[in-house]
Amino acid sequence: MELKKFGEDMAKSKIVIFFSFLFFTFNTVNSYEIEELINILKTKNQNESVFFYDQKINELDIKNSYSSFYPTISYSNKTSDTTTKTTSSSSISSNTHSLSLDLNLYNGGYRDQNIVEIENKNKANMALNTYKKSLLIKELILGYYNLKSLHNLKATSKNNINFYSNKLKEAEILFEAGRLSKIDLLNFKSAKMNSENNLFDINNEIENLTLELSDLLDMEIKVNEIKLDYDVDIPSSLIQMRTLSHLMSSSYGQYLTFMEKTYLPELEKNKIDLMPSVDLDYDYSNTDKFSSTIGKRSSSSISLTLTVPLFNGFKKENNFDISKYEYEKKLLDHKDMVQKFYTDYKISFNNYQNITKKIISQRVIVESNQLKYEGSKILYEANRVDVNDLIDSQASLDQSINTMNQLEIDLKNISLSILIYNGNFSSIVN
Repeated sequence: MELKKFGEDMAKSKIVIFFSFLFFTFNTVNSYEIEELINILKTKNQNESVFFYDQKINELDIKNSYSSFYPTISYSNKTSDTTTKTTSSSSISSNTHSLSLDLNLYNGGYRDQNIVEIENKNKANMALNTYKKSLLIKELILGYYNLKSLHNLKATSKNNINFYSNKLKEAEILFEAGRLSKIDLLNFKSAKMNSENNLFDINNEIENLTLELSDLLDMEIKVNEIKLDYDVDIPSSLIQMRTLSHLMSSSYGQYLTFMEKTYLPELEKNKIDLMPSVDLDYDYSNTDKFSSTIGKRSSSSISLTLTVPLFNGFKKENNFDISKYEYEKKLLDHKDMVQKFYTDYKISFNNYQNITKKIISQRVIVESNQLKYEGSKILYEANRVDVNDLIDSQASLDQSINTMNQLEIDLKNISLSILIYNGNFSSIVN
C-alpha cells in the first residue's frame, strides 16, 4: 500500500511539474524587454516607414541634380509614302532617321548652385529624420515607464482592496456586536469601492497604453508580454549644461546647420534669368529615298548658341531683388529657430534641476506619509483614532506615491529630451 501511494504521489508531482512548466512557457514565450522593443522600433523606422522612402528620394534627387551636366540625346524615325498624279502617276516611299544632341555649356552657374542646394537639403532632411526617430524612441521609452508605473499603482490598489476587504469583514462583526457605528461601517465600504474603481481605471489605462505602444511598433502586443523589471540607465554625467556650438552637433542642430546652407545657393539660382547661356546643338538625318532622282540623302549640322538677356522692363531685375529680400527673411527666421532651440534646451535643463530637487523632497513626504499610515493603523486598532483618520492617511500615502511616480516619469522625459538636444541620445539606446 505504501508503494502504491508513493507511485500515486510521484504521478501527481509529475503532473504538477508538467503544468507548471506549461504555465511558465506560455507566460515567457512572447515577453519583450525594453531593449528588444527599441530594436524593433529602430528596425521598423529603418526599413518599413516613411524614413526609408525619404532616403531613397534623397538619393534620386542627388542623381537628378547631376543630370544637367549630360547632353540630351534623342532619336526619331519617320516613314512616309508620297503619291503624285499628273498625266502619269509616281509614288515615292522614304525612311528618315534623325539623331539630335543638345548640351548646355553654361547657364549662369545654375547647375552648380542647384547641386549644392540639393546636397545640403538632403543632409538636412536626413538629420531631421534622425531627430524624428529619436522622438519616436523617446515616446516608446516613456510609454514603457508609464506602463511600469501603472503596474505599480495596480499592485498598490490591489493591496488597498485586500486591506479594506479585511477591515470591512471586521467592521461588520463589530457592527453586529454594537461596537462600531453604521457610519464607520459605510466608510469602510466606500473606501473599498473607491479602491475597486481606482483599479478599474488603472486597468483601463494599461489597456489603452498597450494599444498605443502596439500602434507605435506596428505589431500587436498584449499587456503581459512586456517585461517591466528593466531600466534605461541615464548617467548624470550626460546631463550637463552645454554651449550652443555643442548642441549644433546634435541631429536637430545639424538639420538647422544644413538648412542654412541651402539659402544662398537658392538665391544664386535665381540669377539664371540675368545671366547669358551657351548651348551646343548637333543634328543628323539620313533619308534612304529622298526623291525620284535622289536615292539617298544625309545631312548634319552643329551649332553653338549664345543667349544674352538684354531688357524686359526690369522685371527680371525686380524678381531677383525680391529673391534677395526673401533670402534675408530666411536668415532672420533661421536665427530665431536656432535661438529657440537653445532656449528650449536651457528651459529643459532648468526643469531637470527643479524636478531633481522635488523628487528629493517628495521621497521625504512619502516616508512621512508611510509612517503616518502605519501609525494610524496602530492607533485605529487601539481605538485612538476613527475610521476617517485611517482612510485619510491611506489616501495621503497613495497620493504622495502617485506624485512621486509622476515626478520620476517627468524627470525621465526631460532627461531624454536633453540627451536628444545635446546629441547623446544614441549612447543610451544603442
